[in-house]
Amino acid sequence: MTVDAATLEASLAAAIVARAPELPPAIRTLAWEHIADFVGVAAAGLRSETFLRVSHVLAPRPSAAPGHTRIWGGAGFLPARDAALLNAVAGHIDDFDDDEAELSLSHPTVTVLTAAAAAVELASVSGARLVEAYVAGVELIMRLGPLLNPSHYTRGFHATATLGALGAAAAAGLVFDLAPERMRHALGIAASLAGGLRSNFGSDTKSLQTGNAARSGVMAAELARGGFSSTPGSLFGPTGFVKVFGGQALQMEPADFGRPWLLDSPGVTIKAYPCCTCAHTALDSLFALMSERNLDPAAIRSIEVDVDEAAPGILIHDGARTALEGKFSMPYCLAVGLMRGRLGLAEFDDALAADDRVRALMARIVMKPDASLPKAGGGISLASRLRIIFEDGSIVERYTEQPSGSRRHRLSRARLREKFLANAGSVLGAAAASTFETLLGADALADAARCFDALCAPQGPLI
Repeated sequence: MTVDAATLEASLAAAIVARAPELPPAIRTLAWEHIADFVGVAAAGLRSETFLRVSHVLAPRPSAAPGHTRIWGGAGFLPARDAALLNAVAGHIDDFDDDEAELSLSHPTVTVLTAAAAAVELASVSGARLVEAYVAGVELIMRLGPLLNPSHYTRGFHATATLGALGAAAAAGLVFDLAPERMRHALGIAASLAGGLRSNFGSDTKSLQTGNAARSGVMAAELARGGFSSTPGSLFGPTGFVKVFGGQALQMEPADFGRPWLLDSPGVTIKAYPCCTCAHTALDSLFALMSERNLDPAAIRSIEVDVDEAAPGILIHDGARTALEGKFSMPYCLAVGLMRGRLGLAEFDDALAADDRVRALMARIVMKPDASLPKAGGGISLASRLRIIFEDGSIVERYTEQPSGSRRHRLSRARLREKFLANAGSVLGAAAASTFETLLGADALADAARCFDALCAPQGPLI
């Protein structure tokens, strides 16, 4: 039986409000790992020129004012919605934040957490409530994803920025303790504010449109809290979000919300490398081969990578000329990984992108679309097959189905800590290690805003 859109949206809003507190301990623990990982990634992003450019335009105040919150990096105060935007830019510019390629084809944490983090500065809530809001926002993104994808993503929409606006609104709305009817309005408002294009991958604008989704979510929740309205049917109606962005008037079942929690299964990948996830299994294969044998770039004739058919439309910069373009370039990632023996933040550098040795090796690397690679649901297969052809005609090949950091290959707590310290250490200094431990135990905090104290402390000149 078809349920009318207004009734369905009301049921969804009620499910979000009712289910958020029902998180089992294992999901809370997993969620805090994702939150801690994101905070570390964002700390590194505070040193980017992109963050500083956006900060300059938004012009933070040196002291607090009503409705203003702290911004990460300790450079002052902004209205909560603008703080969410700026903090999301920091967390996404390096493309090191977590990613989900099966349902939503998006980075769910960046928009949801930065919206919730801004909201907790306006509404005094516990760490337990923050993590509930975070998981519910991620859940909404992943539940809505299959209603739009894959056509939404393949037609050029940046799902992090579109779906992310709704996840951010749900998270901020829970922090603000919106009643179900107000939550429905918040989602409807966010639906009209959503937007973002994949054409801007490899530029500053990718992180900006992600930040705008976080901003839209906070503003939608603030407006709904103040009595602002949206039209029933703005999500599931004939001219609503799902139909307009996805092409079909599909519906979800609100009773399924949180049953199971999708953060756990199919899960969200915590990245091992600061680049597009479509390159990660090929990198895993490369580094595994390098651990087994010497791979001399001079002895390599060519490298071929079998990838999902959609991957070349995502990794769009075969001849990357900048570090940001390199994050969306299979040839750049593999060439630099092969030459350096690793692929961390330091390996994404404009000087490396211009290095003649890197460029010569990039020219010998090619992606080959392969429709037979396994994929789940309507998502994009992350599996790849890496072939290295040597000058003497010999070939080595390795197949990797799921990347490091995915549900099947979750990063250990020790590796998460190592990544956090590598990202946050140069910004947070001696406070980095204690911040990591604070975040992992933050479910017990009485004031969730304390989670972000270290990030909000004055840092001095960042670059």
